[in-house]
Amino acid sequence: MQEHDLLATSWTWAGVEPIVERIRAVGAAGFAGLSLTLGDLHEVRATMGFAELRRVLDGSGIVWVQLGPLERWWTCAGRTADQDADRGVVLEAAASLSAWQVIARADTTLPGISPAAMIDDWLELAGQAAKVGAQLVLEPEPWSNLPTVERASRFVAAAGHPNGGLLVDAMHALRGGSTLASIQQGVAPATLAAVELSDGLLHTPAGMTLAEESREARHLPGAGAWDLPGFVRTVRDLGYDEPWGVEVRTAAHRAMPIGDALRTAAAATRAVLDAADAYGAPAAPAMPTTPAPTSAVDFEPPASWQRSDRRRDADTGTPA
Repeated sequence: MQEHDLLATSWTWAGVEPIVERIRAVGAAGFAGLSLTLGDLHEVRATMGFAELRRVLDGSGIVWVQLGPLERWWTCAGRTADQDADRGVVLEAAASLSAWQVIARADTTLPGISPAAMIDDWLELAGQAAKVGAQLVLEPEPWSNLPTVERASRFVAAAGHPNGGLLVDAMHALRGGSTLASIQQGVAPATLAAVELSDGLLHTPAGMTLAEESREARHLPGAGAWDLPGFVRTVRDLGYDEPWGVEVRTAAHRAMPIGDALRTAAAATRAVLDAADAYGAPAAPAMPTTPAPTSAVDFEPPASWQRSDRRRDADTGTPA
C-alpha cells in the first residue's frame, strides 16, 4: 500500500493539554500536518511566539500547516474590528510558520450576501495570502451562501485568482446533497486544493441540525455509512494528491486520551486510504487449502500427559 500524509484538523487534536504537548502527540501519532485555529494563533502570539511554535512543529515532524478559518472576510455591515485583526494575525502566522494554506469560510449569516459581491474581497485576500506564501482555500458549508462544493468551485473558478482554491470536506459535501458523480462532474480540477475526511450516519441524527451534526457527529473514517474509499477515488480522479485532512469529533473520541484518540484517527483513515488504493488491483491470492497446524489455544494434551499430570500432583501432594 502507498504511504500517505495525514493532516489533523483542529477538532481532531483538540484537548485540555498544553498546545505544545498536543502538537507532539499529533506528530507521534503519525500525522504530517495540522490545522491551527484563530484561538490557537492568538494564544501562541501572546505567549511562546510563532518562531518557537515553528521549532516545535519541526521537532514533531509537522510539514503541512493550515490556518483559520477566517470569517467575514468580505465587505459587510457585520464585519468587526476583531475580524480585521484576525486576518492580520493569520497572515503574520502564515509568514512565520511557512503555512501551506489559509482557510476562509463562506457566509453563514442570514439572509446572507450574494457570492458575486464577495469576489473582489476574495481576490484581495488571495493576493495577501500569496504574499506570505500560503494558498487561500474556501470551505463551503450546507448552511452557507455557497451550500454545495459544486457552487463553491464555480465561485473560485469565476474569481480566477491563481492563489485561490477549494476545500472539499466529505461531510459538508455529502450532507450538502452532492454525490460522487456530481463532485466528479461539478468540481473543476483546477480549483480543488484540500480534502477533509470524516464519516457519518445514513441520516442526520434526530434532533440535530446539519451544523450540530458537523460539530458533534463526525465519526472515524470507515466507521459510518458513507463510501469514503469511493470519495477518495473521486477526488483523486480530479487530481488531488496529499495531504488528507482528518476531521473527527464525537463524544467518544473527545473522551479518549489525546494520544490514543490521534492514533485511532490515523489508523482508521489509513485503512480507508488503503481500501481506495486497493480498488482495481489484482485480487489477493486465495487462502491456503492445506490443513493448518493445531494452535496452542486448541491443543488438547494426550491421555498419557493427563496421567502424568495426575502422578505429578500425587508426588507433590497436590490434589488432582
